[in-house]
Amino acid sequence: MSNLEALMNQKDYTGVIEDVRRLLKEDVQQVSDPLVKQWMARRWRNLFLTEAARDAKALKAAKAPGRDRRAPRQKIAERFLRGDSILEWKDEMPEAAPGDYRHVTLVFCAGLLNGLLPDHAFRDEFLELHQEKGWLFLRGDIHPMRGCEPNGEDIRVALDQGQGMHLDGSRRTHKYKPPGDIVLMGYSKGGPDILSFLVKYPEYRERVRCAIMWAGAVGGSYTADGIYDSIKDLDLAAAYQRLSDFLKLFSPFVQTRQKGIFRRLEEFDIKGALRDLTTHVRGDFLKQHGKTLNEMGIPFFTFTAATNFLRVPTFQMHDAIRLSKFDANNDMQLTQAQARIGIPMETHLATLHGHHWDVSYPPFPRAARLGSPNLDHPFPRKAAITAIFQLLGELGLLESR
Repeated sequence: MSNLEALMNQKDYTGVIEDVRRLLKEDVQQVSDPLVKQWMARRWRNLFLTEAARDAKALKAAKAPGRDRRAPRQKIAERFLRGDSILEWKDEMPEAAPGDYRHVTLVFCAGLLNGLLPDHAFRDEFLELHQEKGWLFLRGDIHPMRGCEPNGEDIRVALDQGQGMHLDGSRRTHKYKPPGDIVLMGYSKGGPDILSFLVKYPEYRERVRCAIMWAGAVGGSYTADGIYDSIKDLDLAAAYQRLSDFLKLFSPFVQTRQKGIFRRLEEFDIKGALRDLTTHVRGDFLKQHGKTLNEMGIPFFTFTAATNFLRVPTFQMHDAIRLSKFDANNDMQLTQAQARIGIPMETHLATLHGHHWDVSYPPFPRAARLGSPNLDHPFPRKAAITAIFQLLGELGLLESR
């Protein structure tokens, strides 16, 4: 029997860490317990604040104009978190205990336009953490513009063959040692790609320690609804002949002049990619397969993001304003609900203060910003990934078995 509530009330956080770890070792389904969820979310945010408060760039971005006498953790909380969790900067919890997290590989699945924007999501963070700590990352070679189920094949190739993109941010593919046990992490469309993969290939679930949806478009996007409705009846044969020009309709930041940027041209399926991001397709998927996903015994951790139209790139202001009619706390592409799975095995760890690109991409090169503000992307991504590994380690999800 757990005495988790008493330990939390007594602020015996060492005891809480030990008790939660024991509970999950006995039965990983205990992540569905509301108290366990509450703790995991609060603990990740505490670890994140601790790590980000050591990041000089994050502190500079969080500094208020003039003389700012706030504590470092307070600056970070008030700049990079949303909601009541901002007040948690005062929480005094033990630092993460050192751990060996090299038994599991984090397999990252990026979203729409993967590899076509000025940089790769988490370009610097994965490489730095691998070099500094030996943690294992595999950036899947996820196709930038096709449906979720076909992209499941890219995930399968990554797991079976170690096929992925270089961690150094280049656009070259690379063969790594095929991973053993894994943490799946999906950003944007990478989230529903992962869910589709798990449903189609349930035999891989024994290797999946957990799945992380990082601003994952698991519920679809109203923006995708509008774009798909405008192109679904068009003959796109001519568009594929001028692919670079056509893709700029989705984002003016698509890179078209870099050598080798367009690969796997025969696999492009623009209609399929947008259709699979519509709210009705994603909603129907979750209704049909939510119970199956919940019964896989895989903990799902979700992160959402929120901003306002003054903090988004110029190109995205209209979308941010339009989404505000549905949810004022949107990230310029997704509402809070659209980034949640809505099953008992899912735990929402935090609402991050940043827009959809800010929380994932490094600063876009100035020459690629087209004069737009809010493309410096100051969110402390390295602290966020570090806190994820630390939390999963404490929960016992990264230990050898």
